[in-house]
Amino acid sequence: MTQEEFHKLVHLVIDSPAKPPETLFIGGMDNWHARARLAHFLAMPTINKPETALELFHSVVDVDVDEENAEDVEEKVFALQRLSSLTKEVEGPNEKALDYINKAIELAESTDFLYKYILRGELWGDRWNLMHALELTKDAEEEVDERIEAYKDIPIEHNSYLYYGYRFKAQLAAERGVTLVAKDYMHMAIHSMEIPAEYQEGLDKAFAATHDNASWILRDVDLATPNPDNLHWDI
Repeated sequence: MTQEEFHKLVHLVIDSPAKPPETLFIGGMDNWHARARLAHFLAMPTINKPETALELFHSVVDVDVDEENAEDVEEKVFALQRLSSLTKEVEGPNEKALDYINKAIELAESTDFLYKYILRGELWGDRWNLMHALELTKDAEEEVDERIEAYKDIPIEHNSYLYYGYRFKAQLAAERGVTLVAKDYMHMAIHSMEIPAEYQEGLDKAFAATHDNASWILRDVDLATPNPDNLHWDI
């Protein structure tokens, strides 16, 4: 991609409903942060340029980051996470998508930073869901159990590893038609996250469903659950 093509895409994004500030893209093609940020916007459904977004995301896979700078690390982790999910969306579940999320996990776990936006548990959840789609479910379940065992007794209240681990186990139980087990795992997942008081009534109603469609119950629980991106997490 040339500087001119990059510049045109920046203005396409700036003029879109997203209206990001032009300062996000300072440095142009020569700045990997600008390339990654532009890729995120191009991948949005309202702009819908996934192939161009993939090209830009690919260009940051091998860039070096300042591992003493939390924002630097987090931005690359986020780019790798989105590259994985976009690869899955465009090409279907595949080993490349799994490799990208593995790289995101490796980088995120290489520091002790509490990131502003990235949740380590969510990265692992992405990995487990990809493994499940690639028929590596048994391996994914074993990893989930290992993560839960490693983190369940840590004296913190809001644990993303436990939330996404139990959420994955609930999903598998729902797919297998074991409604009570799916509900139990979702209760454990919810217990690991911060639940503002205004969400409790909706969650109670979702869990109180008496029918035996586990997947439908989980859907209702998810709809009643606050967005994890907007919550406080301790890890």
